[in-house]
This record gives sequence, C-alpha cells and structure tokens, in this order.
Amino acid sequence: MQDNEKEVLCDPFCGTGTILLEAESMGIRAIGIDYDKRMCEGAKKNLAANGYNSRIINAGYDHIQKIKDRIDGMVTDLPYGIASRSSESPRKLIRDFVSILPKKKKLAIMCKKDLVDQIELKPAKKYEIYRHKSLTRTILVK
Repeated sequence: MQDNEKEVLCDPFCGTGTILLEAESMGIRAIGIDYDKRMCEGAKKNLAANGYNSRIINAGYDHIQKIKDRIDGMVTDLPYGIASRSSESPRKLIRDFVSILPKKKKLAIMCKKDLVDQIELKPAKKYEIYRHKSLTRTILVK
C-alpha cells in the first residue's frame, strides 16, 4: 500500500469530477462536493466509468466544515464565468469560500488570475498558466 492511499482529498467544487479522477488514479481517496445535482451525477458516472468510487456530496462548499476532520487537504478549480451556476459573483464566492477554509490543511486552488486578489491567504507556491489572450489561470498552493 502506498502512503498516499491513506490520504483523503476534497474538491469542494467538484463539477464532473476531473480532480477526483486524478486523485483516485494516484491512489488518493477523494470526496467531491458540488451544489449542482446534475454535476454530482456526472461526476459519479465519470468515476464509475474509470472504476473509481469517490464519495460525491450534493451540497454547498460550506459542507467542508462538516467533513474537515476526515480530509487531509483540498484541491479545487474555483467556478468562474458563464459556465458557473452560482448565484453569487465569483469575487464573493471566493471571499466566502476562503473565509471558511479549515486551518492547517493542505490546499491547492486554481482560479482566474484576476480573482487572485480575493484570496486572502499566503501561498507557499504560486504558478500562472497562460491559456489564451483573455484567460490566465493561477494555481496557489499552501
């Protein structure tokens, strides 16, 4: 058994489960949270198609408060733009999400470059990935 098989990752904005698939492929157990029921169903199908069975919870990101003692860290790609079904603006969503993050957990957040100033945490690492003229993604690791 690999050491990482004991770890549990949470993606509180799991969408169709891409991060969960990656975690499972590396032997890391994963829990996904998404408030959109259709996204949760899509994540379950994508995981099952690849032989994985991560736990998927249909709830808001604040559900991490209920499971924080069962997870070792979080990896997420924050929702943004017209594809997001959130009724909140991306800036408010990010501020609210960061305000409830459990302390002393591993964390990797990907977001649009212009939203980084909303994330009030001191990352250990910061990476920028240029996608096209109007989109640069930033990854913050804590």
